[in-house]
Amino acid sequence: MFEKIKYSPIKENTTRNLFELLCSDKIDINPDYQRLGKIWSKEKKQLLIDSILNDYDIPKIYFHYLASSSREINNSNKLLAIIDGKQRIEAIQDFMTNKFKLSENFVFIKDSSINLKGFTYQKLEDEYPKIAFDFNNYIFDFVFIETDERDRIEELFLRLNEGVPLNNAERRKSYGGFLVNYSLHEIEILSFFNSKISFENKRLEHFDLYTKLILIESESDLKSFTKSNLDKIIKDNRTENNQILDSITDLNRNLQSTTDLFSDKDELLKSKSSIPLYYLFLFKQEDSDFSNRIYFLKEFDKLRKVNRKETPHNKINQVLIEFDRLNQQGANQKKSLEKRLSILSRYYEQFLLNQNINIETKIKETGLNLKRFTEETDV
Repeated sequence: MFEKIKYSPIKENTTRNLFELLCSDKIDINPDYQRLGKIWSKEKKQLLIDSILNDYDIPKIYFHYLASSSREINNSNKLLAIIDGKQRIEAIQDFMTNKFKLSENFVFIKDSSINLKGFTYQKLEDEYPKIAFDFNNYIFDFVFIETDERDRIEELFLRLNEGVPLNNAERRKSYGGFLVNYSLHEIEILSFFNSKISFENKRLEHFDLYTKLILIESESDLKSFTKSNLDKIIKDNRTENNQILDSITDLNRNLQSTTDLFSDKDELLKSKSSIPLYYLFLFKQEDSDFSNRIYFLKEFDKLRKVNRKETPHNKINQVLIEFDRLNQQGANQKKSLEKRLSILSRYYEQFLLNQNINIETKIKETGLNLKRFTEETDV
């Protein structure tokens, strides 16, 4: 069964009733298929409130009516789940809890003599209760879908969001299941994700990275990080199983083992395309001297910058230039990963050879650095 409900299962389709349902925790705003919240800028939120106050139409908001659904699909045990309209609903909630003000350019079209610029919701209620009343009773076009077919809900979500295309990670999240839910939980609590890496998570970038690392751990042979491979590991692990649990355990243990060796927002961890490569270099090699390997990676990163920005043209190391090119072009392909890993490994061998293994002590004693190693190696 998949159908629109012809009657409204809630009391009123108004701003006030929507807000009350949110406050009473009767709406699941984060079902499996949803994007991350808080994506809209303050300006977009202000424009939505402007539209409501000035009585413009806004797009339909779609809900999954959960009350008659099976326990299997209604694991939140709530009345409704948002299918489409999450950013609009969050904007309304934020305004009504005074988290942002009306724009300084706001014009109340019904009576331009009334100046509401910079008003919070509370100030609007206090000074213009009639306008606040109209805002609270704005009628939305809500659509309620009744179904137990998760795939149909996910498909509807994707179709409704065609106007603002979902990226691959957002699509993967919409598949739901054990690995999606577990991954989203882990990236919230692992310090590697919430403090060490230095790129934001506005559109599930951390989830995308975690999926790639899980693919490394779960496969005996290295695979390209193609859409089909990443989709497959998510879909194949919608239910809990021992193999994926082992892979998650290994991945989390490895990430935790290096936490103290990276600084917060570490410069080395600013590129999403480099981190899977570094993971391979740290955890899929014969030795496990993480401290030396991370130290080497940081020195290697410095060397690449010097080679790009400070080295005379006739002395530029072309191997390092090729490494940089592969980091940007086709970085998710197996061949690119293998070639970059080979370059790293060969430099590291030379690094250890010249440093007598005890890298930090030898550096201090001799002043040797990777620039010299570059001149000595035939990589």
